[in-house]
Amino acid sequence: MNERIKQLIEEATRKYDRLGNEIPFAQPDLELLAKLIVEATLDEVKERAYYTGDRDWSDEVDRPWIQLEFGYGPLHDAKTSRG
Repeated sequence: MNERIKQLIEEATRKYDRLGNEIPFAQPDLELLAKLIVEATLDEVKERAYYTGDRDWSDEVDRPWIQLEFGYGPLHDAKTSRG
């Protein structure tokens, strides 16, 4: 398995009690894992667009729309708060 994916799974597995102590052997939060994967992908797209000079990608404009597609982020929050 890809090392970056392993890191994201580990991050999604970290759970804490009310006092901030890590709870061992927690199952991964699949919703959090999905968000972490989407965000990592968006970060890679942003970096690649920066280095290649691709002006078709605008992180400020495009990122929120991708997040909306996956059901989170500021546009999603605005859409659901109108409810």
